[in-house]
Amino acid sequence: MYRIKSEIHTAPRSRAFEAAIAAIGLAALILLLLLPAPVHAQGSIRAWGMGGALTASARGLDAVEYNPANLALTRGTNVGLAGVALDVNNNALSLDRYNEITGSYLNESDKQRLLDDIPEAGFQLDADVRASAMGAQIGDFAVSFGAWGAGSGNLDRDYFELVLFGNDLDETIDFSNTHGEGYALATAAVSYGRKVYGNESWSLFGGLNVRYFQGIYEMHVEDAYGSVTTTFDEISGEAFVSTLSSRGGAGAGCDLGLSIQIPGSWTFGLALDNAYTNINWSTDVENQQFRVDAAEINLANDDLDSAISDADTTLAGEAYSTSLPRTLRAGAANRVGPFNVAADYVQGFETRGTSSTTPQVNLGAEWDLCNFFMPRMGMSLGGAQGRSLAGGLGLGLGPWKVDLAAMTRGGLSGGGTKGVGFAAGTSLKF
Repeated sequence: MYRIKSEIHTAPRSRAFEAAIAAIGLAALILLLLLPAPVHAQGSIRAWGMGGALTASARGLDAVEYNPANLALTRGTNVGLAGVALDVNNNALSLDRYNEITGSYLNESDKQRLLDDIPEAGFQLDADVRASAMGAQIGDFAVSFGAWGAGSGNLDRDYFELVLFGNDLDETIDFSNTHGEGYALATAAVSYGRKVYGNESWSLFGGLNVRYFQGIYEMHVEDAYGSVTTTFDEISGEAFVSTLSSRGGAGAGCDLGLSIQIPGSWTFGLALDNAYTNINWSTDVENQQFRVDAAEINLANDDLDSAISDADTTLAGEAYSTSLPRTLRAGAANRVGPFNVAADYVQGFETRGTSSTTPQVNLGAEWDLCNFFMPRMGMSLGGAQGRSLAGGLGLGLGPWKVDLAAMTRGGLSGGGTKGVGFAAGTSLKF
């Protein structure tokens, strides 16, 4: 069987192989195009330290992100000063595997192991960033400002098979399962929680976030396909990517929450994130199309430049609308002495970026060691990012509070992780 071979850190590749890779390499640009925009890291810093389990135990400004009904359970005043969170992860390559292959010679067995790490759905890369500017919670009300969004890119598994092993004779490698989206938003939210019903046994609370979105940037892949075919006489291929983007828009959305308190220090929460969202993108709308075609690539062809054609076209586009993925969270929390323990069940309604229809379970604990030192820990199982381990710390100096958190993604050990998250913020609590 005739194969086009590639080797890493071995003899130079043939000109034919380089030309074939050039015909499809444009598909890899999709990930690079999607990632520069700032994007969304889910939730508050305290929640990160507890593995994301905060639907029932969120208070103050944390309640805005995790359950607005809990504003009705909050006492005093909370002023958020600044915060930032960064989360980068993928679904295939662990830290151990990255260290193993970096700078190494890969034999056939090594390449197969690397290919086996990539799911059938393809290689997915997510990058999340969140920045909060200023917010204030006074009793049942809260107003908050920040910047957030979501971003994800997926590259077909067949692309990696071609690069690692080449293409068999009379075989066509198709890498059309390539897609992605990315956006950046500034947001302002007004939040309110109140007691809906109560008696001596239990109390029910409801809450609402109403958000205004100012669109900064949005881009998504409308169409992407490509293939490489090898015959006895030649190699031919094509790659096409069409993206739609905008540099400005506006929209609105809302989140809903419920909480129940019962005797025994138990609190149960239910929250629907992005119950409604609609963002209309209308500024500098562009449809950009990239195309590469290759034909008659063989060893007898001395003019490979003429065998490969490419085109980059930018067209004016019409205004369009997008929405944010809805997620349902149910949680329970209890206070056991100095410990606050919590658990969340998370269910996305679509698989999109960090939202997934695969259920996720979050477990977390916070140790109120003293008023100025509160260690936190937690873990997550399932969802889009798989197993995760988290740790955090809350520090206080009078009314001034500092929160720190770190989280692995896709693995519970340092070497097995497929991504990391870091978060830090500061606030005043009275």
